[in-house]
Amino acid sequence: IMKKIKLLYDAIRSPYDIAHVIQIALALDCEIYTAGNSIPFDNKKIVDKIRSWNITSYPKVTHFETFEEAVNTLRSEGNILVGTSGAATKSFYELDCSEGNIVIVFGNESSGLTTYKQSLLDDLVKLPMNTSVDFLTLPVVTAAIAYEINRQFYF
Repeated sequence: IMKKIKLLYDAIRSPYDIAHVIQIALALDCEIYTAGNSIPFDNKKIVDKIRSWNITSYPKVTHFETFEEAVNTLRSEGNILVGTSGAATKSFYELDCSEGNIVIVFGNESSGLTTYKQSLLDDLVKLPMNTSVDFLTLPVVTAAIAYEINRQFYF
């Protein structure tokens, strides 16, 4: 069975960020999930940006009305939900993703995952980085994490 990288985005709002997420998802054949008031991935700004890169296909995107619905559904399918947070104490590189049953959860672009939403997840991780940087943008974090999961799956 083919392992899939699974990525859940809560209330993602930036067309630019979504376009980059789509590019990464297509490059690695990821499963994409959105929750809450995320803008639709067929938004004209997103489509125009994707087309400007000569990308003509789209990944499958499953949308959940609420974050809780997403967590409950994905967990009921046997997945472990791991949130991303700069405040986490555990490094992403300590995570064993080789089984293929982990969903990486990203908060919105401006404030990340709320404390309440973090409490619904199975684990929290961060990407280690130099202290001179406060945060990484959503597309940068997505790429770093997705490519590391891909490495654990296949290399």
